[in-house]
Amino acid sequence: MLEAKALTLVKGGKRLLNDINLRLRPGEFVAVLGPNGAGKSTLMHCLSGAERASGEVRMDTRCPTTLSAFELATQRAVLEQTPRVIAPFSVEALVQLGIPRELTGSEIAMITDQALRLLDLEALRRRPISNLSGGEQHRTHMARVMAQLWAGQRLGGGRYLLIDEPTASLDLQHQITVLKAAREAASQGVGVLAILHDISLAASVAQRIVLLKRGRVVADGCPQSILTGSRLGELYGLPIRVQEVEDGLTVTPHYSACWASA
Repeated sequence: MLEAKALTLVKGGKRLLNDINLRLRPGEFVAVLGPNGAGKSTLMHCLSGAERASGEVRMDTRCPTTLSAFELATQRAVLEQTPRVIAPFSVEALVQLGIPRELTGSEIAMITDQALRLLDLEALRRRPISNLSGGEQHRTHMARVMAQLWAGQRLGGGRYLLIDEPTASLDLQHQITVLKAAREAASQGVGVLAILHDISLAASVAQRIVLLKRGRVVADGCPQSILTGSRLGELYGLPIRVQEVEDGLTVTPHYSACWASA
């Protein structure tokens, strides 16, 4: 289990995280929602071991900031909000960056093919990453972290997938492609934490929703109990409508009320 207890982070006199308690269990898909500046990405950095904060983080009983880079890479895979690559890698080469050389050549090739197929990138495998659209680049980075996750599993890890705005700049079809990849990982026992902005999409994919505001967890539970109009309106400062549909919830701003109050 990946767990944070009383997690607090202060930088430059500003409290970015405030007494956060959170659990991510193997096989669980948790979506984190909140307005800009709520601390969502900072929380993910602390959980991944990239940022040290007061309180406690445990990744299967171990503190991630005490693990070596190799140990971290085999235990969890992380998709940053705005991943950047300067070197002129091909799509295939970038995906293979996430695969440790401890695996055999045939294992590396198999994992690469699997990741490219899953993220609908097979036709682009030889293309330089610099020649891709923003959405294609983002899918390539998702393929890279999926390859890292699967490689970690072959080395006895691959337990957690942490993804920050994985659907950013993607069309509707590829938003589903990316989230299906994350859901597949969860179905195989991986704990998945996804920072999302589309509330309806989060409700359709996540087993639990965590709402974050000003560095605090203000709600944590199943989508149907957490995503109410009053709670979301308070969170985002807008009148919001939540409607139950056959396969989940649809969440939209109450636009006419928004314009009337502008």
